[in-house]
Amino acid sequence: MSNDRTSHVGPALALARRGMHVFPVRPGSKAPMVKWGTEATVDPEVIAGWWERWPAASIAVACKPSGLTVVDVDGPAGRASWQALTARHGQAPTTSVTTGRDDGGIHYWYRAPHVDPPGNSKGLVGAGIDVRGAGEGAGGMVLAPPSRHPSGRRYQWCDRLSLAELPAWLRRLAQPQPTSQGGEARDVDRRRLRVATDWTGRGEPGAVRRARAWAVAALAGEAADIAGMAADSGRNDALNGAAYKLGRLVGGALLADGDVRQVLADAAAACGLPTAEAARTIASGLAAGVGDPRTAEDVCVGLRRRGMGAA
Repeated sequence: MSNDRTSHVGPALALARRGMHVFPVRPGSKAPMVKWGTEATVDPEVIAGWWERWPAASIAVACKPSGLTVVDVDGPAGRASWQALTARHGQAPTTSVTTGRDDGGIHYWYRAPHVDPPGNSKGLVGAGIDVRGAGEGAGGMVLAPPSRHPSGRRYQWCDRLSLAELPAWLRRLAQPQPTSQGGEARDVDRRRLRVATDWTGRGEPGAVRRARAWAVAALAGEAADIAGMAADSGRNDALNGAAYKLGRLVGGALLADGDVRQVLADAAAACGLPTAEAARTIASGLAAGVGDPRTAEDVCVGLRRRGMGAA
């Protein structure tokens, strides 16, 4: 117990000294042990008391009082979306945390805007990307190292940099937009997700690097379109077509087979396709596409023909 106390109260107090309002969470879960919306604090005496009582408790941070916006990038779909977005808009180095998910996850911590900060959202910025915001209500919460993930692994600091301001482009994508008359909320998500496919190649040296960035954006875009399809709308045929197109990029060594399978499987599950049926469809489309590879040179020729907008 003493080791748990040392490893948890110390980091909790260190976060509080940086202005992060912390509170205890049950180990291996996200279940708060106090009324965090009103009780999260930077008071060292309160924090010491909590971890004296619950020495093994995980550490959570309340985003709103901490002035924090956290971007949660989950799994292959999230990585593909994030790579596409940052290829287009550029990186903003900041504090980051690995989460311990089985398929990989990372949190990027940013300083929230003082005026109209984004609220919580799921998939609004991109497929597999959630936001824990400082907006409406109590805002969001996020676990901090060395908290224990349900997988049994620990949250760990990845880059311990100074907190960057939330980039303007990320703030814009994290704000919900009104739907058109008669539209569904899903349409907002699809328009946001499709931003990832609008890659311009700005500042990307080299034909291969340019082609890889476009391929990652294509993966995110195909996944977003599949995930947003309704029943009886040709979902299986669309999945087969997407797998074929992306399989060509796998054959051209621009995408990894495993990433494509995982992202398309996630998208198929999101639109309600049965798992076994989707797996067969993905495998069939990928096999056909790999046999008709599309290389970096092919992609770059297409980009040039279309004025650098798409291939």
